Amino acid sequence: MRTKVLIMVAVLLTGRLQAQDSTDLWSKAKANPNLGRQKYIELKLHTGSHLYNGEEMSNILEHGYESVELRMGWMSTGKQEWQRVLNYPSYGIGFYTGNIGDATVLGNPSGIYGFFYAPFNRRKRHHFEAGLSLGFTYDLKAYNKETNPLNDAISSKVDVYFNVGVSGIWRLSELFDFVYGLDLTHFSNGRTHTPNLGLNMPGVHAGLRVHYNTIRNIVQQQIDPHYVAHIRPTFIDSPRTKVKHKQDWSIYGAFGVVQADSRYGVDAFYGTASAVLDWSYQYSHVCSFGAGVDGFYDGSLGLIYDRKYGKSSTFDRMLLGAHIGHTLHLQRFDLITQAGTYLWRRDGEKGDWFLRVALRYNVSKYGFLQIGLKTQNGAAADWIEWGGGGKL
Repeated sequence: MRTKVLIMVAVLLTGRLQAQDSTDLWSKAKANPNLGRQKYIELKLHTGSHLYNGEEMSNILEHGYESVELRMGWMSTGKQEWQRVLNYPSYGIGFYTGNIGDATVLGNPSGIYGFFYAPFNRRKRHHFEAGLSLGFTYDLKAYNKETNPLNDAISSKVDVYFNVGVSGIWRLSELFDFVYGLDLTHFSNGRTHTPNLGLNMPGVHAGLRVHYNTIRNIVQQQIDPHYVAHIRPTFIDSPRTKVKHKQDWSIYGAFGVVQADSRYGVDAFYGTASAVLDWSYQYSHVCSFGAGVDGFYDGSLGLIYDRKYGKSSTFDRMLLGAHIGHTLHLQRFDLITQAGTYLWRRDGEKGDWFLRVALRYNVSKYGFLQIGLKTQNGAAADWIEWGGGGKL
């Protein structure tokens, strides 16, 4: 009877409700070093300064910022090849809250986001992680020309939250890690509202990571007091398959909405569009490089050129560009970074070059959805692209 109960619970815990031999199921569960799911809770404190290129809030931002983050992460074990290639990354969700300056001008922002950690230089008691987080921040106090005229950095109550950083992870015990490092946090609305200088906050962080496995106590207390489920994963390092070098052509289309620059005194919103033909070559299990051509339309250029030259045409609102890029493949998700320049435009209003950072979800082998940010002359947001496309 005891053996049958153990078998049933092991089946439920591993999610394998299949008609197999009971003894074989239990032996597999006992042999699995990663029974359950290894997770962690991470609490981090941040402090730093502001990189601000405006003038109105120089005094408000001179004292920097402080913030707190709470994250829950899932650790990979190497069951899939992309996990082994990226040195067993972790990923999860997080919550942010902070004091970024005078609350009467900037508000008291909080945020929620997803994050991804890619370890490197892994050793027994210490390693480093490159981290990327993307989500939304809210409870900001937006620009208002009458009630909040100083805030030329943020003009909407909800903005994009973006964080990139490098952390050192020092293993204190089986349960605890000490976390420390450097990071950059960015708030922006992608020019959906203006003014939109954005907030860029470089700083340092430190915190504590607590590891756990919810299966551990259940098994010991209710089933087998002698069985110990591991809190930290045992990494599976099976041989990698041969890299399949391949080429892809894709077509991508997107739209967006922007507000005219506040210096023109117009509150109108304008449509934007992007059309991209892209070629890529996969050179490793998880990475591709590529190049392509871009067609852009920005309706707000009509207002600018009407004021600047007295008249404008539809073609004045169009631009032609070309880019080179790199893609990181994470199962169904792709992280895309591109840098480009303009081949044709009416004048230098958009600058000489642009960047695109995008997240793509591959719905099928040939179709995908994508959200990205196009910039002008580096870090200045141009517009948010919402779209999708297909592979040829």
